[in-house]
Amino acid sequence: MAETLYRKYRPTRFADVAEQTHVLRTIQNQLAAGTLAHAYLFSGPRGVGKTTIARLLAKAANCTGRKAGDSEPCNACDMCMAFAEGRSMDTVEMDAASNTGVDNVRDNVIDNVRFMPQQGKYKVFIIDEVHMLSSAAFNALLKTLEEPPAHALFILATTELHKIPATIVSRCQRFDFHRIPSAEMTVRLRTIAKAEGVTVDDDVLAAIARLSEGCLRDAESLLGQVFAVGGEKITAKDVAGVLPQTNIALCVALVDALAAGGLSTALKALNTFVDDGGAVRYVQDELVEYLRAVMFAALGSLDATVYDAKTNDAIAAVAKTLGAQRSRQLLDLVMTARTRPSLALLPQLPLEIAFVEFGDKDFPPLGGGIKGGVSPLPAMSAPLTPPPTPPRKGGEFSVAPRVQPPSPVAPSANGNGVAVPVNASVAAMLTFTVDELADKWERCCAHVAERNVALPLIMRNARPVLVEGNVVTLAFPYDFHADTFKDQKNVRFVEDAIAEILLERPFIKTIVQVEKKDDPASVLASAFGGAIVV
Repeated sequence: MAETLYRKYRPTRFADVAEQTHVLRTIQNQLAAGTLAHAYLFSGPRGVGKTTIARLLAKAANCTGRKAGDSEPCNACDMCMAFAEGRSMDTVEMDAASNTGVDNVRDNVIDNVRFMPQQGKYKVFIIDEVHMLSSAAFNALLKTLEEPPAHALFILATTELHKIPATIVSRCQRFDFHRIPSAEMTVRLRTIAKAEGVTVDDDVLAAIARLSEGCLRDAESLLGQVFAVGGEKITAKDVAGVLPQTNIALCVALVDALAAGGLSTALKALNTFVDDGGAVRYVQDELVEYLRAVMFAALGSLDATVYDAKTNDAIAAVAKTLGAQRSRQLLDLVMTARTRPSLALLPQLPLEIAFVEFGDKDFPPLGGGIKGGVSPLPAMSAPLTPPPTPPRKGGEFSVAPRVQPPSPVAPSANGNGVAVPVNASVAAMLTFTVDELADKWERCCAHVAERNVALPLIMRNARPVLVEGNVVTLAFPYDFHADTFKDQKNVRFVEDAIAEILLERPFIKTIVQVEKKDDPASVLASAFGGAIVV
């Protein structure tokens, strides 16, 4: 069976590793100075070199032919040859995804670490996908990491750092790996193609780099798939249908149509794609990526290595037509469409609304306009005043309701004193009533509880008292309840909940209403036919 490219061309020296210079510099300096740590933690996306550097470190640490002050393994001594052939007794590799239990850790690590290395200086333990270990396994490993023997060297690798207990992280030197830039990945792929005696068009290499999303291992796998086409020269036409299909051509057509004012053309192209069985979700994701490139191109910072030459030309042309402001507006609308719920029968509807809002000047914007980024909002109504209470027989006293002044907000484009949530599409006019909101208020509280446990305790003390224009007024019995909503983050939680339950996003306004009660003073005043003057 033929060897896969990512295994065939796995680096045998630190100098051959792509990117990750911040990691290599530190480790190589430690090797040269003889000051290796007892434990390392490598974290980052898949396929960016974590396991490769871990193996190079293990090989270099035990290399007997490495010169003093040097960090590169010689790849010629008995230790290096044994490592390359997979027969080194001083290196233990463990896949934590397949060995998650505490017994696996005891058998492979804890019991093994007691023995001295047979040939090299270090007993090296490489634990890949370490986040998959169970809690008991982590606890068993902890003591060994805390007080390891002098000959032990641990290298842990993970793609999900947040799952690693802090007690484990604190006992390791942590290194965060980065995705491989498209330019460097393209150079690496071209080098492999040359070594294989195959000429691959730059457009094909750029497409592979973009599809791999910064993962070099994925890129090398795709390149091997391209080689299977055969021939000494491979063009974009040759690999049509071989590489995973993208919707870049559709994205180019949609954006070009919208930039030229062809709203109907864009809508027709989108619906044709859906009718043919295309998935709107993937189009939205690719459209976001494409519009990001357009926006950057309008700002003069286009990364020409992300797309092929033809697509880059289209990006440059449409960026010149739209400009930075219009391209940002379209990007924002498409991103908002991704967050809107869609009907099973009309999955393209949110994207259609975004196109109409962008392309039809007579269509009222839902959340943004071309100038200033925020559409004008209706003027706020006067502060809510509770209806007068009929006089009680024998006189009464009551405390006048106190109106909570508007919370301080950052200056906004509409200038009406209402905080404009970031990346929110606010309804121009709410259609639900205050009674409908009151009926579903508990559901709104439950929705907020998924993101903030404490806030619903305050929300349940509020009463929706008015829905006017695009503003919902909430009344609280006490000042400290309303003060919670001086924090705009809490306001957005409630707005998001209402938008999710009632499908329309409002602005939130709070007031304080003191409920009049038959307190003892009022009862005495009424009994003696008088009134209490405050």
